[in-house]
Amino acid sequence: MNALSSSLQLSNRQVWAQAIGRSLSQIASGLIYFYIPLVFVNQVGLSATSVGFSIGLSSLTGVAGHILGGVLADSPRFGRKTTLSLSAVFGILVSLVLAVTNSLPILMVACLLLGISVGFYWTAADAAVMDVTALEERHQAFAIMSVAENLGNGIGILGGGLLLMLINQTPQLLFVVCAGIFLGFLLLVQLTLMETRQSHAKHENTTQGILVALKDVALIVFILANVLFTTYVALVTSTIPLYFTNFVPAIAGTSNTAVTNTASLFTWCYIGMGAVLQLPIAQVFTSLRRTRVLMIALLLWALGFVMVWITGTAPTAQFTWGIAALCMMALASITYKPFASAIVSELAPESLRGAYVAISSQCWAIGYFIGPILGGWAMDQPEAIADRTWLVAAASTLIGLLVLLSFERIHSASPATEPAKTTD
Repeated sequence: MNALSSSLQLSNRQVWAQAIGRSLSQIASGLIYFYIPLVFVNQVGLSATSVGFSIGLSSLTGVAGHILGGVLADSPRFGRKTTLSLSAVFGILVSLVLAVTNSLPILMVACLLLGISVGFYWTAADAAVMDVTALEERHQAFAIMSVAENLGNGIGILGGGLLLMLINQTPQLLFVVCAGIFLGFLLLVQLTLMETRQSHAKHENTTQGILVALKDVALIVFILANVLFTTYVALVTSTIPLYFTNFVPAIAGTSNTAVTNTASLFTWCYIGMGAVLQLPIAQVFTSLRRTRVLMIALLLWALGFVMVWITGTAPTAQFTWGIAALCMMALASITYKPFASAIVSELAPESLRGAYVAISSQCWAIGYFIGPILGGWAMDQPEAIADRTWLVAAASTLIGLLVLLSFERIHSASPATEPAKTTD
């Protein structure tokens, strides 16, 4: 309760407006990322490898989306608000294309557009949150945003499962609903969000800001570690649902209930637990160095992936192990997200927040390129290989620990300082 009270005290109208916007954005995005594999593999009949590759393509345009979004968000002509509006417009377009997709080429086009929408959103939204919060409070502000994200994902995934039961013969109608949600997000941006970008005359050349961020050694090293985190998140959202549905009969149940069962399990265990515990976890780790918190998150990810392996290979209690695995990965995710965003805000000069978020966000583009492609390939292999994928993922956390130790040494040599921001 104290964690919730502390977090609410630091927030203001713009933080709450951004939180509502994130919920809407993630309801639609959660539907898209979660149900593209389940609809286009199990309903349309495309291979898991080709669908995973298509989702991975979104990361290619995501690179451009993050960079262009950073330039636009820092630009005096566009700013945060217009960039968020463009993200919503692209989201509507993606949803409508998915609604009429019945072949791989069209799916690939939709995923390419999806990357632009996602890149624009995260760059502008994170920069806007930084604009209206003080440095020492940002991990809690981003915790509030993470709660909104989890709630949005949960509503989207659970609601999508229920909707698919009603429109079983035409599953792509699900994406028409996504278009309507993106439209609601666009209206929210236009009617409630204010432009938070501040004018800084000596940094008005926002393209130059991207080059400054690229030369920041600490930022680049942090991105290397962050790629692993984002790959893990991508594996959870795009591959584990397919793994549970196709390889774990105790969770999937019958063919008529497989999608709904998996969606419900994810909603209540991974997303629901994350939403409930996000603010308390952020408060518990406030006194620790942020890099140490990320190291704890890596250990939690390792345990979670081992539990997924046990879920698929245990002769009994698969459903129980599946619950435990998703709960563990929920803890890992909520431990990671707010503190990683806060680290970027420490590194970023006030006038170049959009540029720094744009470059740091490339880890999401890379992670969502690697995760779905490797995961989709693994799900097309014999069961033994699909099972062992999770042990490989667990072992990869050792690399992340080494990179974080290197980042800590570089970052500690030049600690960030920034005056507190007043909130309305």
